[in-house]
Amino acid sequence: MSSVAIYVHIPWCASICPYCDFDKQATDFRLVDHYIDALARHIDASPPREAHSLFFGGGTPSLLTPARLGRIIDASHARFDAPSGWEVTVEANPSDVVAHKMEAYLQAGVTRVSLGVQSLNDDDLRFLGRRHTADKAVRAVEAIRAAGCRDLSLDLMYALPHSTVETVVGTIDRMTSLEPDHISCYALTLETDTPMGAQAERGELALVPDDSIADQYAAIQTDLEAAGYVQYELSNWARPGHQSIHNLTYWRNGEWVGLGAGASGSFMGARYKRTPIVRDYIAAAQVGAPGYVYEEPWTRAMEMRDTVMLGLRLAEGVSEPEFATRFGVSLTEYCGERLPGLVRAGVLEWNGDRLALAPASYFICNAVLAEILPEVEVSATTS
Repeated sequence: MSSVAIYVHIPWCASICPYCDFDKQATDFRLVDHYIDALARHIDASPPREAHSLFFGGGTPSLLTPARLGRIIDASHARFDAPSGWEVTVEANPSDVVAHKMEAYLQAGVTRVSLGVQSLNDDDLRFLGRRHTADKAVRAVEAIRAAGCRDLSLDLMYALPHSTVETVVGTIDRMTSLEPDHISCYALTLETDTPMGAQAERGELALVPDDSIADQYAAIQTDLEAAGYVQYELSNWARPGHQSIHNLTYWRNGEWVGLGAGASGSFMGARYKRTPIVRDYIAAAQVGAPGYVYEEPWTRAMEMRDTVMLGLRLAEGVSEPEFATRFGVSLTEYCGERLPGLVRAGVLEWNGDRLALAPASYFICNAVLAEILPEVEVSATTS
């Protein structure tokens, strides 16, 4: 069996950003040690496998002390074999970053830091409800580098109200001047169950038109390419050798173990999600239960669909011979009669034996997928 990725969800935040729809909370901090006990129990209960990455997401994992983070890393090392070493990523808020804390993280086993900068404009940061300023973000980058981290990723959020191509390019230029190894760029997307999403629903928040978002995205592509970053996924750019090993597992439709309140996983032929309620998650672990709120078999039809849907997010695309070997049907047959026309139109392209989106079509990926992917019935088992 191939190696797996491990995702650990840390749900706590010091404050809640008004656009965020992830599983998070800013209460019950006294439960943190009980939560880590629960994580350790679920790690110990996981089938032992070889692993290639460990990713701490949130929430705000950088709220954890190095000792607490190290305990989870040590427990994971004890259960999952990593003979070639592994990538250990921690998401961090700039407000939590100081050099001595980052040094302790690295000593505990962290190899990569993903810093949630989002913007280097203070007005944008206030609008997003972020705790840090642009100056603090810059100082956080300096502290992470001073601690000895050699794999640093920065996040940018674009398509904010009042943002333009010029303001986005200005932020990208400032970000690249900090010389990160990896940059992720995400358009502001609002769900109605968030405060900012509710504002938009009531017409109190003007959203950026799609054409303007497309222009900003194209400018980001151009600017990052000129700065020496290679786009390897729709929202991700890296210097050579610095792609996110963990996230590539998702896009290549590999297996991952999801641990923590609200974590999803795809492992041993099943997809699942654990309860997002911290107290329920702790209680489940204490009695030896996984704490699933749903579990479903990962059927062959779902696996085929996910392989294409996720693989076309990657610049490398999907391999025709690998798909045929894995599923016993060619990629061409699976994608149906619309595929040749999309290739002739230059929307999709064959790079040797790999099917990929043409770079100019990245922004319309979802529309392209709707044309070539068959429907798949999903029957979830709730627990």
